[in-house]
Amino acid sequence: MSDPRYNNFTLERIDDDILRVILDVPGKPMNVLNQSVMTELDIIIRRLETDPDQCTVVTFESSKESGFLAGADVSVIQGIETPELAEDLLVAGQRLFARIEALPMFTVAVIHGPCMGGGTELALACDCRVARDNSSTQIGLPEIKLGLIPGWGGTQRLPRLVGTPLAMKMILTGKTLSAQAADRAGLVDRAIKPDDWEVEIAKFLSAVGCGLSVRRPRNRTWTERLLDNRFGRSILFRAARKNIHSKVDHYPALGSALDAIEEGFDPMADGEARERVEFTRLLETPTCRSLLGLFFSRESARKPATWSSVPAEAVHDHPIQRVGVIGGGAMGAGIGVLAAARGFECVVKEVDSGVAPARERVDALIEQRARHKKLSPEKRDDLASRVAVTADSSSLADCDLIVEAVVERMDVKRSVFSECADQRLPQTILASNTSSLSVSEMAAATDCVTHVAGLHFFNPVHRMELVEVVRAEGTSDATIAKLIAFVRALGKTPIVTSDSPGFLVNRVLFPYLGEAIRMAGEGFGIERIDKEIRRFGMPMGPLELLDQVGLDVAHHVAGTLDGTLPEAQPVVQYLERMVNEGHLGVKSGLGFYVHTGKKRVAAFSEVEPPVAEDARGVVRDGMTPIQRRLVYPMLIEAMRCLEERVVEFPWAVDLGMVLGTGFAPHHGGPISMIESIGHIKVLANLRALEEIHGSRFAPPQRLIEIVGRVDHPLTLNKE
Repeated sequence: MSDPRYNNFTLERIDDDILRVILDVPGKPMNVLNQSVMTELDIIIRRLETDPDQCTVVTFESSKESGFLAGADVSVIQGIETPELAEDLLVAGQRLFARIEALPMFTVAVIHGPCMGGGTELALACDCRVARDNSSTQIGLPEIKLGLIPGWGGTQRLPRLVGTPLAMKMILTGKTLSAQAADRAGLVDRAIKPDDWEVEIAKFLSAVGCGLSVRRPRNRTWTERLLDNRFGRSILFRAARKNIHSKVDHYPALGSALDAIEEGFDPMADGEARERVEFTRLLETPTCRSLLGLFFSRESARKPATWSSVPAEAVHDHPIQRVGVIGGGAMGAGIGVLAAARGFECVVKEVDSGVAPARERVDALIEQRARHKKLSPEKRDDLASRVAVTADSSSLADCDLIVEAVVERMDVKRSVFSECADQRLPQTILASNTSSLSVSEMAAATDCVTHVAGLHFFNPVHRMELVEVVRAEGTSDATIAKLIAFVRALGKTPIVTSDSPGFLVNRVLFPYLGEAIRMAGEGFGIERIDKEIRRFGMPMGPLELLDQVGLDVAHHVAGTLDGTLPEAQPVVQYLERMVNEGHLGVKSGLGFYVHTGKKRVAAFSEVEPPVAEDARGVVRDGMTPIQRRLVYPMLIEAMRCLEERVVEFPWAVDLGMVLGTGFAPHHGGPISMIESIGHIKVLANLRALEEIHGSRFAPPQRLIEIVGRVDHPLTLNKE
């Protein structure tokens, strides 16, 4: 076979029987399917079709160590401007993968690392799939996370391969499978250990080339078999539609995915055509546009150049390798275990009396991680060996980064920083995990202010993706650059904020929590408040969130923001009364709710004052009066954070609130939501809310200026 020069592919022969089609997209850290790749793949498939005797086996694989194939280039998806263009791209992809499926020679997808979206759809079009069995290999169809569905046959092929129940779960949630899980499910035909990779791949391909059967029968449960016939599937689809009923308005892709999957089993229907119709329709939805925006915001946040002009070489001169954590509580232990799990050597320093409890917390987190990640006993022991717990301050002397996670008291933190500054290496960075206190004030207790910053993790550390990197008054660019690299190495997403009270997330979140507290004090139903906000799209209501966080913690944060947020003092006093009466939330069994086991009931009687008064002068914005009263304070504070340059970019506000608080992702974040509603409408509603509820609803100056530059008048649709 003559081999033209491809930009993205290399073709290699093995023993005249096997042709390797190796993908390496230039200039990309991960392989993606863009127009160039698809065009070249089309040429390769056409040559295989016209000369079917040239080989007996074709493999599709990647030469990038980063992984197999991340899927379609999301920037291409974002750039689709017309339904006609979407239809053309979808038809081309579906036809190309159908031709791969129909090739006369045996096709094998050789997977290592991430295999996502279009990458999985390519693998599904092959006759067989093998995967490297290590932690980086993940296989799935995550399009739902972008407000879309698979568009190149994924909704049709996956259910037939792994069964409807698992396929439905993977497509509706974006769930990925490890190599072993994919092997058990029948998604891949072999999960091969890294040490045996080359040898076992050769054996597998040799068996395929000799015409031997390489597929192993799946051990399907009785339930799986029951649900994978026509009657069982009808039950399954009815149950699924009932389950997504409350979510489908915000996330229409859920309903579209079910429609496409179900139609794929109808012999009288065209499942792939339905897939195209639904994908094209979803592209135009606000949810898809919001989720695509968040995707690119996350990409921007993870680029070091977004936050610092320091070149990568300078960061690598003295990289962070050994991490010290002061304080072995929930946050300190969580940071220590996460750092160790990501390959850093870590020491957790506690006071003498706290060493044993700290070790217990660390061990419990390691056991939890070992169960979740299915670590072998050897890997579990290796992880444990990388986390030392001690009371010896000298153990911090050779750390490249020291993170304090002690009690939220300025005097204690300043004392810790002063002691660390005396013992540190010249390049050691001192970071505070404070959620609201001034990092600059802590840095003033040292003689190394350029090496001091904030590193605010969210609880629980292993789950929450966001880390606020706080630039204090004297923090150097090099320090910020190193912390960004460290956060990325932990698998987290950084956002750099200025050193102002509450930084970004707590600053924007607290007015919303404070308004919920006021409403509870006015007699609004606690459960009603929370239910309305869940309907808005938040993962939990403000009052149940306060109970989870702890009302004592909320009281402390409220106190630090008292001078920053308008009319905060009544909220501080209300929380203080609750704390003094023992209402601490879940930890005491009593907060806004009475918590007994898994059950809870509202702790206060509900007067339910009228809410119709909110409608006076309010313009329709898609929210109920209760939702509006709770959400608008976040919109106000988000704009004020931009005014005061707490963060540099509007998208950073949105991303921080979505990742840090679960702010309804389908709205895109507070700033995106203002733009979606319209600046003029938001200003009109704030004027009305200010008249009803007071100056805390006063519009931010930035909004007034933006509206002043708008030429067109507002058509008011009153509620």
